[in-house]
Amino acid sequence: MAEESMRLQVLKCPSCGKPITRLSSLKSTMSCPRCGNIIKNPMATAKAFVRPERIIPFTTDEQTFENALVNSLINQEYCDKNIFSAINTDKVFKAYLPMYLYEGTFNASWSCESAYMDQKVKVSSSSVSTKDVKKWRPQNGNAAGNFSFLCLANETEDDLPVELRNFTMQFPYDVMMSKEYDDILLPDDPKMITVERNADATLVWQKHGKDLVNETAENAARQQIGNQEIRNFRATSSWNLTTTGVYVLVPFWFVYYTFNNQQYHFLMDGIGERTSYSYPIDQEDVAFVNGKEKIKKYSTWLWVLALLLWYVFNFTTAFVYLIIWLIGKIVVNKMMDKQIQERLDDSKSQRQAGANRI
Repeated sequence: MAEESMRLQVLKCPSCGKPITRLSSLKSTMSCPRCGNIIKNPMATAKAFVRPERIIPFTTDEQTFENALVNSLINQEYCDKNIFSAINTDKVFKAYLPMYLYEGTFNASWSCESAYMDQKVKVSSSSVSTKDVKKWRPQNGNAAGNFSFLCLANETEDDLPVELRNFTMQFPYDVMMSKEYDDILLPDDPKMITVERNADATLVWQKHGKDLVNETAENAARQQIGNQEIRNFRATSSWNLTTTGVYVLVPFWFVYYTFNNQQYHFLMDGIGERTSYSYPIDQEDVAFVNGKEKIKKYSTWLWVLALLLWYVFNFTTAFVYLIIWLIGKIVVNKMMDKQIQERLDDSKSQRQAGANRI
């Protein structure tokens, strides 16, 4: 496991060295579930320990996580063909991370200018003609709705790798997936990781919540506008918090692996709805595709020769050349696109074969 991930193991038995993933109570000591060693409870302080109010249980298992990883990398274009020779799925970890729940309602007032097509009439001495012109008209409205999201309740940078911290910084909340936390200890799983809740709920809202509500309100306003072409869009929002800082444990999967001495990761939430990952780029595929794209680009600019032919010979010669050039350009583009697709399909097949061997 990468060093960054090992730092997540905040509770460790000093006797056997095994991670202790049980949530602590208010007792001053605790027993290691593996060797029975009695140790001081690092979570027991003068400040009362606050238990989570809700928990979102894992609805996915390790095999589901591995399947998501494999399928994502197989289908990821330009991913290195030998990627699966570097992944060790024995190093998969899962985590219950502390998060704060914020719920409420929002209202957004928005305005913009939307485009529409009109006709412009031009009158000359001998005729009247019209042409389509783009014009702009003001548009405004109001959007309202509910918001519900989770924000990470840990601010110690060393507790979480930066990729995992960014992925879990804020998350949408689904009340149907959560349940009341009944004080049951987390399972004795050596791959289970926990971190401390150490962020103030009000400060977390100030740092992240307001921006998330504004983004939600703006998205709602843009949905009202639809696919219209607009400019000078502005939106102002207000909100009412009905739930502030409810302590929720949220599940996540993650794995780190190395390829050619570079580290990569794959992350997924514990209900299997969202993923985030990095992957090694196959530079040979990139060079191949760039070469074909250059051929397409060069063939496009060959039309310029028509100007030279017109200057040296005549318009007819230049016109005939343009027809030949256009046909040739279409043929070249189709050939290059076909070769690119065949190359990418072959790379995907090789990744598929590599995945079948792990």
